Amino acid sequence: MAQDADQAEEARPAGRKRRIAGKSAGILCIALLLALAIAWLQRERIVDDVIADELAKRGIEATYTVESIATGRQVLTDIVIGDPALPDLTIERMEVLTNPRFGMPELRELRLTRPRLYGSYRDGQASFGALDPLLFTDGEEPFEIPDLSVVIDDGRALMVTDYGRVGVKLEGAGHLRGGFSGELAAVAPEVDASGCSVREASLYGTVAIDAERPQFAGPLRFARLLCEDGGVEVAGAGVELVLQAERNLGNLSGSYDLAAESVAISEIQAALQGEGRFAWRDDDLTLDYDLVAGDAKTPYADFASLAVEGRVRATGSFAQIEIEGDLAGEDLRMGPQLDGAIASLAEAGQGTLVEPLVNRLGLNLARALRDSRIDGSFNLRLQDGRASLAIPRANLRGQSGGSILSVSRGQATFGDGGLPRFAGNILTGGEGLPFIRGRMEQGASGAVEMRLAMREYSAGASRLTIPDLIVRQTAAGGLTVDGSAIASGPIPGGMVRSLAVPLNGSVAPNGDLAFWRECTQVQFAGLVVANLTLERDAIRLCPEGAQPIFRQTDAGLRFAATTDSLDLAGRLSETPLRIASGPVRLAYPGTATAQNVDAILGGDESEQRFSFAALTMTLDGGDPSGAFTGGDIKLAAVPLDIGDADGGWAFADGVLRIDDAELTVQDREGPDRFEPIIARGASLVLADNVINANALLRNPGTGIPLSRIDIRHDLDTGAGFADLDIDGVTFGEALQPDDLTRLALGVVANVEGTITGNGRINWNEGGVTSTGRFSSESLNLAAAFGPLQGASGTVEFTDLLGLTTAPDQRIRIAAVNPGIEVYEGEVSFQLVEGEVLQLQRASWPFMGGTLTMRPITMRFGEAEERSYVFVIEGLEASRFVERIELGNLAASGIFDGTIPVIFDADGNGRLENGLLMSRPPGGHISYIGELTYEDMSFFANYAFAALRDLRYDRMEVSMNGPLTGELVTQVRFNGIGQGDTAERNIITRAIADLPIDMRINIRAPFHKLITSIRALYDPSAVRDPRSLGLLSDDGVRLREAVDQETVDVMDAAAAAEAERELQQRLDAEPGAEPDIQDDESDDLP
Repeated sequence: MAQDADQAEEARPAGRKRRIAGKSAGILCIALLLALAIAWLQRERIVDDVIADELAKRGIEATYTVESIATGRQVLTDIVIGDPALPDLTIERMEVLTNPRFGMPELRELRLTRPRLYGSYRDGQASFGALDPLLFTDGEEPFEIPDLSVVIDDGRALMVTDYGRVGVKLEGAGHLRGGFSGELAAVAPEVDASGCSVREASLYGTVAIDAERPQFAGPLRFARLLCEDGGVEVAGAGVELVLQAERNLGNLSGSYDLAAESVAISEIQAALQGEGRFAWRDDDLTLDYDLVAGDAKTPYADFASLAVEGRVRATGSFAQIEIEGDLAGEDLRMGPQLDGAIASLAEAGQGTLVEPLVNRLGLNLARALRDSRIDGSFNLRLQDGRASLAIPRANLRGQSGGSILSVSRGQATFGDGGLPRFAGNILTGGEGLPFIRGRMEQGASGAVEMRLAMREYSAGASRLTIPDLIVRQTAAGGLTVDGSAIASGPIPGGMVRSLAVPLNGSVAPNGDLAFWRECTQVQFAGLVVANLTLERDAIRLCPEGAQPIFRQTDAGLRFAATTDSLDLAGRLSETPLRIASGPVRLAYPGTATAQNVDAILGGDESEQRFSFAALTMTLDGGDPSGAFTGGDIKLAAVPLDIGDADGGWAFADGVLRIDDAELTVQDREGPDRFEPIIARGASLVLADNVINANALLRNPGTGIPLSRIDIRHDLDTGAGFADLDIDGVTFGEALQPDDLTRLALGVVANVEGTITGNGRINWNEGGVTSTGRFSSESLNLAAAFGPLQGASGTVEFTDLLGLTTAPDQRIRIAAVNPGIEVYEGEVSFQLVEGEVLQLQRASWPFMGGTLTMRPITMRFGEAEERSYVFVIEGLEASRFVERIELGNLAASGIFDGTIPVIFDADGNGRLENGLLMSRPPGGHISYIGELTYEDMSFFANYAFAALRDLRYDRMEVSMNGPLTGELVTQVRFNGIGQGDTAERNIITRAIADLPIDMRINIRAPFHKLITSIRALYDPSAVRDPRSLGLLSDDGVRLREAVDQETVDVMDAAAAAEAERELQQRLDAEPGAEPDIQDDESDDLP
């Protein structure tokens, strides 16, 4: 009993506990239900407070309306987030479906009606205004797609960016981790980014999510894409896209199918279509492509179609890119730039060997490319600004299948700051195309070396061969060139044969060219320019200083070279030619100069020499021009040389001109027949191988114009002529004949008068002829035989250069005074070779008769004795007395005789064996004046009266002695008797029947002879020696002689006292008068 009691007692407290616990639970449930009831009744206010607190905590400004709150479903309307005036998001109606659970309910589905989102993208940052705190957090957790379903009805967004405005529309429904599907559309009327612009771009397609992987399928289209700086333009393009993103949205893959009406990249244009797949994973891109360009046009080639298939790999966010592929093209054609380059090269080489070679190349290349095919493979790698292109193989084949261009093992590297690096093999060929074989390889030092060789390529007479050419790449990225070229064919105005030019130079990394830093030998087998042919020769060209001969930089082209000398041989037409010179310098732009230039035409017998001390030519890209100094021209056919020629020249439109030249014309013969004459302002024109020149020739000492000369010479035929026109050369104090020719010395002097005339010189292969006619209306001069006045007439030269006249040239002479002045004569002569003067005849009317000079031959320039023999026929004594003004004498009789005047080699003249004889029956001589001597003795007056009128049967007058000294004249009378007026006396009657031979000797200078004869009968004709200063007043001799100039001065001063001085002479002592007849006259024969 006790045990039961204990058990009962222990059991009671437990029951109470259960009852208390049960009551507490009931109370809690009642309280919870009460709270829930209260909360349900206040649910909209509670939800509103929760949303408001959460938005306030995140700093988001928003307004909304709670439409309804129910278990598992809440509805908000008129949601506006951000500034109500410019909201960032508006939602007309949002319905949230949840699954009730303890704690926060589970979000099951979100339904949005007409949501409108507004955002921006500025300076690389996206912003959605008040939504930014919700969208952009600092968390590093990977992106995860929300686990809920979404229904979007007419959702739209507008993004305003730095590049343009983009509008988006989205509709769809489904779970975001799988099952969502909908439609997406985006439009961008105008987008500009990074120098490119896109117009009328649109995107439309379906969107879906499968296993948390978003997908898109649909076309991307745009009307035009333009990148002006990059030269890219795409029109009418569309890309059909199929895209799928991974769960983290960081990886993307898909496929594309594109088509573009026109794609232009720089000068490349084509219609493009193609397809392929791509994958972007962990910043790496893999893209397969299969593209076809239709009607592709490039600057160098056009394709009917060009297909490229391959793969693109990019790693490290495009830090490294590799593009590999195979290409195949059909129906190639030359592009406009290649075609234009060939045409321009042919045009630039017009008239040279380049033109036919390039024309043949262009014609055959165009023919070979018809229906041609190209195939090959390539691999392009881009990294760190460098590019490497590998071409394992590439072949261009013509319609026949023959190879036009083949490349193998090609390698090119770009972007090291220098020139591209190349390696590989090339081979060109084909019918009518040059055969070129080249190999590029990289040496142990890393430098690339290319070896080229081209077989002879010909077109007509043009040929070009490149036996070897080595192009090496330097460590700095430049190139060196070493090789040679051999060319034959036309050049401007001629032909060149086997011109061998070494090619050695360099190309700097910046593209500057420098060739021939050392002396270079240029050789040719033959050179023809116009009618000039040069034989095989070589010219050694050397650079000036440290600069190369040829340079091409940004500043332009420079060419400077020198050569020590030239020694060239050849022909001008068929005439042998040799050209030699001293140093020659060429500088472009600048001046070309040549020293001591000597050109010789013809052989020894027909040599024509053109020499210049210096020749210059301006080289500035325009028409060549220059100057020359020290010119000497000698034509074998013309015995006149041109020397000291200076002037300027210019060459334009195939015409060579020389203007304003100065030169000297001189006789080639030695000693000179002509004194040098000069020309100023001379001009010359060489056109169509014909020279036309003119100049005004002048006397060098005075500048007096002498003759205008016009020259024409045909270089083809070697024929020409020169016309001389003398308008009038006046001789006087400023100009004398011996100023023009030494041949006038000793022949004529003191010439006064004007000569006019013209001459003509002709030359051809047969020789030289020259003629001329020269006239004067009145010419005064002093000749060896006496002063001559009024010479007139025309002289005709049959050989003007040889100074040979036609025979019997006649000159009229108004007066000549060989001692006694004679008038109105005529001289006939002939000049032979400028050395021999043949006086064939000279005659004058002379005192009732004639004075004739016998023919004489004189050789100019030779020391010889010359004899002038004057023949007197029919001289009337009465007219002689009248002519010499012997007023107190009367004479009669006819005389004949000769007067030889002889000049020795030194020019000293004398009369030798001069003789005048009276004709029968003689004559008489009488004194008809009054006696003037008052102191004469009776017997003297008696004798004079008896002898004042003498009759003679024969009279001889002989003359001998020097012209400049004392001349001895002997007068001999035979058969003397008294005349009718003489007084007869015992003496005359006593001697009347005796034979009387009377001889008289007269000694006097030649020019005083006539005065002395007059003094025989008229003492007033004798000058008072005191008046001449020969004697003093007391008869003392003061000097031996007095010159004529002094006498003339005295006469001018004492003319008024002539009569008084004559009376003083008569009153002087007898010794003061000169002897008329010396005592030794009796001793003469």
